Amino acid sequence: MSELQAKTKRKRGRPAKYLQPDKAFSWFDEKEYNYQVKCYKDWEKAFESLKIITGAEFETLAEYEADLRSKYPDLEKLDIKQLYILENIDRPTIERAYAEFCAIGKPDLNKENYTINIPAERAGEYGLYLNICNAFNQLREDGKHLNIAVLPSTLGHRIVLNEAEMKLEVNVHHFKYTT
Repeated sequence: MSELQAKTKRKRGRPAKYLQPDKAFSWFDEKEYNYQVKCYKDWEKAFESLKIITGAEFETLAEYEADLRSKYPDLEKLDIKQLYILENIDRPTIERAYAEFCAIGKPDLNKENYTINIPAERAGEYGLYLNICNAFNQLREDGKHLNIAVLPSTLGHRIVLNEAEMKLEVNVHHFKYTT
C-alpha cells in the first residue's frame, strides 16, 4: 500500500506578498504646522519687544546676567543686584520682561515633528475611529443635535473634540509609534 500524503492546507486571508507589517502610514499635519508657524511669528514679535526693553539679544535672563557679569570681570565678588545698580538698569523691569517672554515659549518648526506615522498593525483601529468621527460629524452637519462632548471620554480619548470647529477628530498621538 502506498503512503497517505496530506494536501498542504491553503492559507487564508491576505496573501503574504501584500502584507507589510513594517510599513507605516504617514502624512504631514499641515494644520498643526501652520498653527506653530503663527505661534513662532508671535514669539518673534515678543523677542523684538524684549530686545527693545533690554537693549540686548539674549533669550534668557541667565544669559543676560552672564553678559552683565562679563563686562566687569574684576568685580566678580559683587552681587548681581549691585551690577544692575552700577549699569543703572531697573532690575524688576528686566526680570518682568524676561518672565513674560519666557511664558510664550519658542515653538519648534522642524517639519519632521509634524509628520504623523501610524504603524500598519494599528491602521485598522485608526480607520475604525476615523469612521466613527466622520459618522458623528455628518449627523451634526445634517442638523441632528447630538451631545458629542461625552464621546471622547467614553472611547478612551482615542477621539478628541476640536472645540474651535465643534468636530470630532481621531487622536493620532494615541496611534503613533512609541519609541
